[in-house]
Amino acid sequence: MSLILQCRRAQARRLSSVWSERPAAIPALITLLLLASLAAPAQAAPLTLGAAEAQLARSNPSLAAAAQRIRAIQHQAAAATQLPDPHVSFDAVNLPTNSFSLTQQGMTMLSVGVSQSFPPIGKLALEGDKLQAQASEQHFSREAKRAQLVLALRRAWLAAVYAGQAMATVQRQQALARENVDAAMASYRAGNGPQSDVLRARLAEDELRNDQSALAADEAASLADIAQALGSDQTPEIDPDWPSLSPGATAPEQAPPTQPLLRMAQAKVQIAQAGVRVAKKDFLPEITVGASYGKSFFPGSPNFISAGVSMNLPIFSNHRLDQELDSARAQVMEARYDEQDQRLALQQQIRTATARMRSQQEKWQRMRAHMLPLAHAAYDSTLTAYSNGRASMSDVLKAQQAVFALELQTLQQRRDLLATLAELNYLTTPSEQQP
Repeated sequence: MSLILQCRRAQARRLSSVWSERPAAIPALITLLLLASLAAPAQAAPLTLGAAEAQLARSNPSLAAAAQRIRAIQHQAAAATQLPDPHVSFDAVNLPTNSFSLTQQGMTMLSVGVSQSFPPIGKLALEGDKLQAQASEQHFSREAKRAQLVLALRRAWLAAVYAGQAMATVQRQQALARENVDAAMASYRAGNGPQSDVLRARLAEDELRNDQSALAADEAASLADIAQALGSDQTPEIDPDWPSLSPGATAPEQAPPTQPLLRMAQAKVQIAQAGVRVAKKDFLPEITVGASYGKSFFPGSPNFISAGVSMNLPIFSNHRLDQELDSARAQVMEARYDEQDQRLALQQQIRTATARMRSQQEKWQRMRAHMLPLAHAAYDSTLTAYSNGRASMSDVLKAQQAVFALELQTLQQRRDLLATLAELNYLTTPSEQQP
């Protein structure tokens, strides 16, 4: 009996020691949990459209290639203003063919010469100006390319947001479809409805699953387009809400004077005009100045030095130079007509997009404020009538399909409205280059 009491006392002492040590271990456990929570990586926020556009400007490969193209033309412009390299000549003069001796005749010598060509005055500067105009045209071309990429990014972004919100709509419709299945099953068990109602309700539920799969594929394709525009190998996680876009400040009837496409057309006119000025310089002669020193090895013969000036004579201008000048002038007229056509095209596109935007905005507001509430009310009324035996399952499915179709159409109208706003922003984007 005493042994049993001793064992119980020892067990009690062990339990008391364990409970006395536990409070000291609790703070250490809390500290470890806090450190683990701090060490865990924070979840990245979804990518917004503004951040994506900034990343596109930094990382898109085609924009980087356009920047290098501009640098290449600028280097060419700097090189074009420099004189051509001088020519050095080494000659053996008046060698006798019977012996090839340098000492047989006094006129035999070895000579070294140098010559330098000088283009017509001002031609090199004009060629540099022409290349600088080409670099300016490439600047505007890069800005137009960036605006096009931003437009494509926004369209892909809107398509991805639409697909995500459409899938949420499908999920809501699936909940309604399950209610239809439950109602048809209850009516069938009560003997008030046929089994075909249950089968039609389940078929409608499966069709919604097919719609969800198609929308998931569309979302994946849009995210792939976004990743390509951003120059990324990974598809991003984007903000699921609709982005905020607003039309440009330009009046619908007036094309912006600093739109990149218009500035690019204007730069092409300047390139063609520079070509005319260069062609006019071709009517002036190109002068070459040269000098040489000759060493004679004949005993008693002196050494010789020679100097001279040569030039071309553009006396047959009607066969070549006049044709080149007329060609350059025709290119100026072509560039001016292209500029006028580009201006008219921008005006037409702005007017068309503005009219389309107004129509889409009216339709979207009408669908959201009036048509959708009516469709939901019609579905609720039809479902109640079916529960009371005053409507068929076909009526319920038609009402649900009308709600589903109208919800998707409302999302499509909002997507199309924002896409039109993005197009207007593209058409009215001012150039970053000063006029």
